Amino acid sequence: MEKIEFEIWGLQLLEPMALFLNLFMCFQSFHYYREIKNSFTSPFSSYFGKFFLFISISTFFAAWSHLFYNYLGMLGKIPGYSTTIISIVMLEYAMVVYLYPKDNILLKSIILILMASVFGLLVFELKFLWVAIHTAIGIVLFLGMPFSFRILKGTEKAGFLFWGFIFMLMTLPVELFGLNLHPWFQHQDISHVFMICALYCFSKGVHQIELTNIKVKI
Repeated sequence: MEKIEFEIWGLQLLEPMALFLNLFMCFQSFHYYREIKNSFTSPFSSYFGKFFLFISISTFFAAWSHLFYNYLGMLGKIPGYSTTIISIVMLEYAMVVYLYPKDNILLKSIILILMASVFGLLVFELKFLWVAIHTAIGIVLFLGMPFSFRILKGTEKAGFLFWGFIFMLMTLPVELFGLNLHPWFQHQDISHVFMICALYCFSKGVHQIELTNIKVKI
């Protein structure tokens, strides 16, 4: 399906829905960052707050890279790709300090190696595939699978973080099969809606875990 094209002041612009949804995620994520930063101080919430901060930066750049793709090309994607990678690293760190509060140096080293590898692949070939793979590894291996095992063992309830993982997982078939419902609602737009839901769940999940920890301490 062809991308929506429109003209303003002689500029040939693309994908107005991608612009709107990315900017929505930008302000949404920045709001969650401020909210977490002002409410909690644990390493877990600190890393998750930084996750939202870098997602906010990433989606801001992504919005304009979609709009001005005819002028910026793939080079315009670099700021968004880079900050997306860093945001996933922050999420991975958050889950590591939550799930493995002690002896997590090895896992943190693996996270840094994965990040360096993805940046190296982007230098080799600038394409979104590497970012998508890195995101999938972070969401599945560092959040989804550990939570699933803990839920099956009965040591964790299927809280908001788990449902955020489910929403992120739903973006995979949408992107894989290129599900396009309408020129104004293509597969990227559907993925963005699922991501908006995931971000909401992640934010609620941080509050859920931190407030539970406070009650346990009391």
